[in-house]
Amino acid sequence: NFKGVAACFQAKVTNIVDGDTLDVKLYAIEGYHIDFRIRLALANTPERGSPGFDNATKFTASICQIGSDAILDEDDKQSERSFGRIVAVVHCNKQNLNAALLLNGHATILKEYCARSEFSIEPWAVLHGC
Repeated sequence: NFKGVAACFQAKVTNIVDGDTLDVKLYAIEGYHIDFRIRLALANTPERGSPGFDNATKFTASICQIGSDAILDEDDKQSERSFGRIVAVVHCNKQNLNAALLLNGHATILKEYCARSEFSIEPWAVLHGC
């Protein structure tokens, strides 16, 4: 169930950058493809070198395995991109990755973005502080 009007698409996971960032490949017609870097909306995981980084990254990789399909729903209120990345809710293996990271203690909510995210009213976001 896609929300809003921003980009919504299915793509293949090609790389797990860290717990809240992954790379995907969208296959277009005639064999062409487009690579995107995705930043998870509202979920913030530890940065490289910080406690919890490895666990969060492994958790993301366990839900969104490389080569698996991901369904991405771009945040309508953040469609200007974040450092060239698409800000989105990501679903892999029938799981909302953003929510799963929060619910399992691998991420914290980015409260400063609650007012700038269409997803801030979702139950998982409200539960964690939006």
